[in-house]
Amino acid sequence: MTDPNGHDLRTDGVPESDRPGPGGEDSVMALHRAAMDVMNDPVMLSAEGTPDEDEAAPGGQDTVQRMQDILMREQAEPRDGFEPVPFWVAVVCGGLLMWGGYYLGTNNADFRADVYDTSEFRLGGDLRLPAGGPAPPDPELKTVAEYVKVGADVYRRVCVACHKPDGNGDPSQQYPPLNGSEWVAGAEASPARLSRVVLYGLHRPITVKGKSFNGQMPAQGGVLKDYEIAAAIMFARNTWDNKADPNDANPAVTTAAVKAARDKTGKRDPMTETDLKAISLDQSDLPPPANAPKTDKADAPPAKSDAAPKG
Repeated sequence: MTDPNGHDLRTDGVPESDRPGPGGEDSVMALHRAAMDVMNDPVMLSAEGTPDEDEAAPGGQDTVQRMQDILMREQAEPRDGFEPVPFWVAVVCGGLLMWGGYYLGTNNADFRADVYDTSEFRLGGDLRLPAGGPAPPDPELKTVAEYVKVGADVYRRVCVACHKPDGNGDPSQQYPPLNGSEWVAGAEASPARLSRVVLYGLHRPITVKGKSFNGQMPAQGGVLKDYEIAAAIMFARNTWDNKADPNDANPAVTTAAVKAARDKTGKRDPMTETDLKAISLDQSDLPPPANAPKTDKADAPPAKSDAAPKG
């Protein structure tokens, strides 16, 4: 038996050249064979540190598989940053994101800058900066159609965020409806009441169409002009199912009526349902016309008596 180099091999794997030479003398390799066998015979240890009892492969050497078994028993060192996110954490975070989106979508009030302004701030005057030149005069609205046309633009800019395009409000957010409301075009409506609601706002519970609403309506007296307030009221009174002013030439709420209510009341806190009911339905803030009949005697102050008081 020979190796690739042409040397003869013995059955135990020792080259023929390592056989003892003539005269019984061993070669150098043969002299060191015993020591090399001891050095090349590894002592395999078990997991407990004791010598492995398994038999070694032929020739005193372990197989590749037995040598790799030691490495296979070792576990990889843990490293930070590779652990998956727990499922419940992902569910909670997703739920919070959905709730946050819903809350912003239903409570943004179109992100108006004045939605939380107090009535004192709003009633300080017109907060809009004047244009470069003199401001154009306010339009003189006379008919119901003219008020409704201007009021449609005011409603779209200011009112639609809460009362919605269909005028039915948002009960989930405590925004009452204007469509079919008794306070707008029904038994509880009057120019004096409606003017004050828009001028000064409304808070605390109010019953509309048999349901209680406890929202906060911001005052518009410091933001809108008198004709804009009157136009928004007339739009609500004559749109959707509301038909409160059939006579086009006789609008119920006019610019003069809103101005008179503002001048008469001055500054005040938001209105409540109790405050509104304290205003009689026939109350008019406008001064009596010049050709109005004279005051009846029943309404005149009592005359002074000339009789001397009894002693």
